[in-house]
Amino acid sequence: MSQISRDEVAHLARLARLALTEDELDSYAGQLGAIIDHVSQIQSVDVAGVDPTDNPLTDVNVFRPDVVLPSLSQDEALDQAPKAAEGRFAVPRILGEAE
Repeated sequence: MSQISRDEVAHLARLARLALTEDELDSYAGQLGAIIDHVSQIQSVDVAGVDPTDNPLTDVNVFRPDVVLPSLSQDEALDQAPKAAEGRFAVPRILGEAE
């Protein structure tokens, strides 16, 4: 079984800016070791003579027909808006800017 050390898990946690407890470090070391073992098993499968497939589905660019349907006018769309200005929805500014 390929083991990942507790120190390696702590290093990964620091890189990901995760605060892990001592118990979590031990637990994740075992879990990550199991994942690495599973990946190595998958990598050891002999795929010689197997053609690669990128997508087993044959459908390509399946879209519904573009049909024009009746819709709301600009005035009807803005009628129920809490705030409208110059024919558009008025929304609060973002990123801490004043309204």
